[in-house]
Amino acid sequence: MKKIFFLISLFILTFSNAFAVENLKDVGIAKYALIEAKHDYTPVRVAPSENAKRFLQIRKGFVLYADKQNDDFYRIDLGEDTPFWLEKKYADVQAVINEKRIQKINKIEFDEDKERYKIFIPLYIQNAYSFKELSDGLEFKLYDVSCENLEIKNKRGGFNIIPSKNSVLTIKYITPALFGYDVLPHKKGLVLQIRKIPKVNRKKPLKGIKIVLDAGHGGEEKGVCAFGVEEKDVNLKISKQIKKAMKKRGAKVYMTRKRDKYVSLYDRVAFAQNKDADILLSIHQNSLPNPKDVINRHGVGTYYYNPQAYSLADSLQQELLKQTQFKDDGVNYASFALTRPTNPISVLVECGYLIDKNEMEKLTNKKFQKEFASAFAKGVENYLRYLVVF
Repeated sequence: MKKIFFLISLFILTFSNAFAVENLKDVGIAKYALIEAKHDYTPVRVAPSENAKRFLQIRKGFVLYADKQNDDFYRIDLGEDTPFWLEKKYADVQAVINEKRIQKINKIEFDEDKERYKIFIPLYIQNAYSFKELSDGLEFKLYDVSCENLEIKNKRGGFNIIPSKNSVLTIKYITPALFGYDVLPHKKGLVLQIRKIPKVNRKKPLKGIKIVLDAGHGGEEKGVCAFGVEEKDVNLKISKQIKKAMKKRGAKVYMTRKRDKYVSLYDRVAFAQNKDADILLSIHQNSLPNPKDVINRHGVGTYYYNPQAYSLADSLQQELLKQTQFKDDGVNYASFALTRPTNPISVLVECGYLIDKNEMEKLTNKKFQKEFASAFAKGVENYLRYLVVF
């Protein structure tokens, strides 16, 4: 109810009458459109192009201020030195106003359980936020807020609260390694959640670790098709072998699909988050636009997006190369739906190239799949042992 009242109070002019101008600054009065994200992980980019780098991605229902638009994008003002851009298809305009309404924050409250730190920030509406992974931890920013007589309850060590500067609240978390983080909406604000590094059993690193395996494609989405083999089937068979190998080592393993069916990309991510997974691994087979290029490029490759996932991707890559003797196709930075989540730690693996006959024959061999799965489990174990150092 408070959110509805707040939005109504902001509504001064209708979108059609006041926000259809090309540049709102030209009308003489600074006007903003209050934009609400329609989907989880709505991307805000550094330029008005769907191929531009993401500056931040926010959850459904969170809001931003736009001061300009073109045919496809809103220009977003976050109070930073440069503007950012959000595609219109991802947002709804809730109101048009003459100036930003900066929300006042007078309290931040810390809590924790065995697995994560939780920081509650009270707000009438959920404002835009961003994350930046640092060499020594994590930086969280909350935009369009002010802090007056800020009360910080139950503050934990490792956290540094920097009160609002230029209407931006900053919270820094100091840690040698990250193991997942996110923001969740709350009926009275938002909750910043940061996973603690798990207590790993050195002899059985996978014991108690929650892992979601995503067998890529499925149903009408066949993926790569070569030599009469469909990628979706290979992905599922390998994923089932990986599940067996990891469960044998004590992991709690879930699969986004157990049979040949279609599952949307974001439903796969939501499944992993609903299972409260520590790690999300998406299993695929690779191809090339021109199959003839497979002479020069083939082999196993891993993909990550968030820096926190690099160590896992690298650990998997090294172990898989040992086992398969495939060509090294690299540890690669890539913005995929299954690599972008910040919670859980997310990596996508291209096990090999189905368009390479030698690799296809191995990847469809049950004995090889079992050996591959064992290497997969060892790669995750090595990553978890690395975390023990911290």
